[in-house]
Amino acid sequence: MSRRGNGLTADAYVPVADLTPQLADAMLAALREAGIAAYAVPAPGETGGYLDVRLPEEPTDRLYADASAKAAAEEILEARLPELREDYAASRDEDQIFAEIVAAFDRPSAPGETPWPAQENIDDPLDDTADDPGDDPPAETNGELMTARVVKPATDDEDDDHFVPPPPPPLPKPDALTRFAWIALLGGPVYLVASVFLSWDVPSWAAFVAVAAFIGGFVALVLRMGDDPPEDDDGAVV
Repeated sequence: MSRRGNGLTADAYVPVADLTPQLADAMLAALREAGIAAYAVPAPGETGGYLDVRLPEEPTDRLYADASAKAAAEEILEARLPELREDYAASRDEDQIFAEIVAAFDRPSAPGETPWPAQENIDDPLDDTADDPGDDPPAETNGELMTARVVKPATDDEDDDHFVPPPPPPLPKPDALTRFAWIALLGGPVYLVASVFLSWDVPSWAAFVAVAAFIGGFVALVLRMGDDPPEDDDGAVV
């Protein structure tokens, strides 16, 4: 059950009136101003002879007030209700007018009556029974043979706007020192690995030379890499 209070509390309550929800809210505010605790709940309706519940014709709330201030609450009701009922009746008239406007949308118009202004009328649509150009007989020719000309689409010139990168420059040829460094870098480890798989008897000086060749070749390649740009490079060209 939806209960609406006015912010004040009391030990006991008694019913004082059955009002519409709008009037009940207004009286809750008035009783709060007077310092009287009150609350409102939907009215339960009346029980008929066959124990059937008869609800009110319109939504109704039952107003409860502090039992110790019932007389004061009734005096406030008698003083404020007439004015509140007039305001509520005026608002109900506005609601009724709005409901009539909404209902008029579904009401059929009288014969010959249009719901829009006369200047908004448009002329009758063109007669659909007019002669169809497709029904006309073919025009007479002077004996010449009618030929058809095939129109080919224009050549697509998309290749003109397509960017084709230039071919990459050839790989630089290594000099003699670079080739020797690569041979030393790869030859030393290959010799040692092959001696292990083939069970060769490798003297200590040969193992030392293989390791030294690997280290020397690696160092030579690293030193020849360099970070400086070529001397003949002018930089970016715009």
